[in-house]
Amino acid sequence: MRIAVIVSVAALSFGCASRSSIEVEKPAELVEFTAERKAMFLWEHGIGEGAGKAYLHLGPRLDGEVIYIAGRAGQVSALRAADGKRIWRIELDVPVSAAVGLGDGLVLVGTDKGKLIALEQRSGARRWEATLPTEILAPATAQRGVVVAQTGDGKVVALSASSGKKLWTFERSEPALSLRGTSSPLILGQYVITGFANGKIVALEISDGRLAWELPVAQPRGRNEIERLIDIDAPLLVVGGSLYAASYQGKIVAVDLQSGRLNWSRDASVFNAMDADSQYIYLSDDKGMVTALDQKTGTSVWRQEKLRGRRVSAPTRVGENIAVGDFEGYVHWLARDDGRFVARLRVSGDPILSTAVAQRGVLFVSDQSGALAAVTVQ
Repeated sequence: MRIAVIVSVAALSFGCASRSSIEVEKPAELVEFTAERKAMFLWEHGIGEGAGKAYLHLGPRLDGEVIYIAGRAGQVSALRAADGKRIWRIELDVPVSAAVGLGDGLVLVGTDKGKLIALEQRSGARRWEATLPTEILAPATAQRGVVVAQTGDGKVVALSASSGKKLWTFERSEPALSLRGTSSPLILGQYVITGFANGKIVALEISDGRLAWELPVAQPRGRNEIERLIDIDAPLLVVGGSLYAASYQGKIVAVDLQSGRLNWSRDASVFNAMDADSQYIYLSDDKGMVTALDQKTGTSVWRQEKLRGRRVSAPTRVGENIAVGDFEGYVHWLARDDGRFVARLRVSGDPILSTAVAQRGVLFVSDQSGALAAVTVQ
């Protein structure tokens, strides 16, 4: 039997009948600093029921001037980025566990019952619904007429973007114990690239799902099964001609996409998304520390340790700053050049787990209660 380990707000815990947990360290107190910028709200919008205590990242997605977001109870909305005005909203009446995926004119939503629902991006009208093997925990993606989703049992499924008809399935055996989450597939040219709980990334032919190549990111090590977890749950990141992949309790690697050569590798423990600009890769690790790495060498440029234990969200580049949320609903803006605190704003009283998105200096961030806010610094 495969057991999932949940990285929750309070602890790491077994997702089975017999529960146990590992205490996490005490969160750091908020440090005082002289704000260089004033943080402020632009607008707020309630999206319905949030993920609550469920360890789900139901974050916003941005396409042009429109934000797409879904709530746990099945509300899916399209909002105008400029003012938060609703363009459309649909009630699916199913518990959402993965949202939102975009591509080929579709908005893609997954459920913990293995349902993948495709909506028209313009209107929200339901296009089709497909049943996959098990729960879907990461957003699906679509490109070149193909929708690709990864399920919790280690399967990658491709479907027709027009009809939802299954095209192919790739299966990778998963370890008995893993984090409750999966990587989100990436479509890059003729390949579908994704990571697995065994610490490997694979490239599959988009036409038929054949394995083109695979690369180990991390090797299990440790005295027990929890110490040997090396899941690749962080979405893969492509910058220029390089692919960046990171694992939990393992490594972050940079791979040259043209040659397949490993450019560099360094120890890291990451399960949140990463972000980048023209010089650096930004990540938040499992301890809550935010780090900037040089893209070419993997050398650490700076590390902000004063958020340790605050269970920060994935970093998002917004203008000249890097923004992260935390378990108390604060958003922290850090300077991209040295990681110093620039501004802080309490957006919510609930945790911010999902990855925020940004456009023209505005950060769009959602919390676990189902609130979406547009915030900025002046």
